[in-house]
Amino acid sequence: MTCRPDEPRRKDTAAFAEVPVRFRSAAGPDLLSGTLVMLSERPDPPLAVLVSGTGPIDRDVTFVGHVLFRVLAHSLAGAGIASLRFDKRGVGESEGDFSSAGPDDFVADVLGAMEYVVSQMGLAEERVGLIGHSEGGMVALTAAAKRPGTPFCVLLAGPLLSGTENLARSFALLARGSLERDSTFNRYVSEVETLVKAARAGKASVPQTELLALAASLAPRIFNERTEAILGAKELSGAEFLSLLSSPCLETCLSWDPGSVVPLVGCPVLAVYGTNDVQVPALENLAAARVLVDRVGRSDWVIREIGEMNHAFQRCATGMPDEYARIDHVMADEMVCDVAAWIRSKTEALSRSWPGVESAHLSTGRS
Repeated sequence: MTCRPDEPRRKDTAAFAEVPVRFRSAAGPDLLSGTLVMLSERPDPPLAVLVSGTGPIDRDVTFVGHVLFRVLAHSLAGAGIASLRFDKRGVGESEGDFSSAGPDDFVADVLGAMEYVVSQMGLAEERVGLIGHSEGGMVALTAAAKRPGTPFCVLLAGPLLSGTENLARSFALLARGSLERDSTFNRYVSEVETLVKAARAGKASVPQTELLALAASLAPRIFNERTEAILGAKELSGAEFLSLLSSPCLETCLSWDPGSVVPLVGCPVLAVYGTNDVQVPALENLAAARVLVDRVGRSDWVIREIGEMNHAFQRCATGMPDEYARIDHVMADEMVCDVAAWIRSKTEALSRSWPGVESAHLSTGRS
């Protein structure tokens, strides 16, 4: 089968079916709603639970006219892989309160999804893996660490820097307005780290008046028309910026400590980064990923980069958020097909038979 990720509305109904489902979070009574994509002629295919990134996101990851996870799900189906995507708690048709949810809640929701397809849909546990995008990569890795026997985990722009380090470098690139790492970029990194540490500590070694002045000088560089698509505001005061950095909505991101999770993950992992990503900067996260993998001595992790791709793995020029609305495709085919081929390579020993798949391997990738 051919992987066709650029056409979100194309459905080969003879190849797969979309079924609405509801399942309980592993943490409690909340019912979450999602869409299960099953292959019409394959009763027990590999299945990926799709884990979305930061914010109150629906199952399709609807964003600036794009539907990232719907495209991804349909493309995976074309390559012989089923999937489950779902509305985050308190979003769309899912129950719960998003505003009060933390990292443990999001992990529990993913574990609930995995348990549902095994216990209620009858899929083999050893074929149910994870694909996490952005912050969803943090959640997916943590879920894989908590569920022994998970067969695979894919990180699409999943941070392998600490949460504070990643956010500081992302905000520094946004403030810089380019991918250039220079003295200005380094200064912004240091300033954002100072603000994050002060906002999260509650008590700061820097006087409050100095912190507010620093936040007020950085805020307009970070929150503006160029970044509004991802940050949700085109202006923020210094006080509002400091408040944001200590808010619950950033807790999953800023509390992330990959060094404590990676050693606990027992399954093969594929980590893919786009070189023009300004939200999970590829240069720094690739380096961090390789250090972590070497430290824990894992030979079943594959780390790859793909050139001229933004955070959503769309072909782009600058990677800046104001490009999203002008991009005419959804998730580049070379990335999606390579991910599908890797998943199949990890699960085909468990399958009786597999159809062929055309895989456009990453020409700029390294493993």
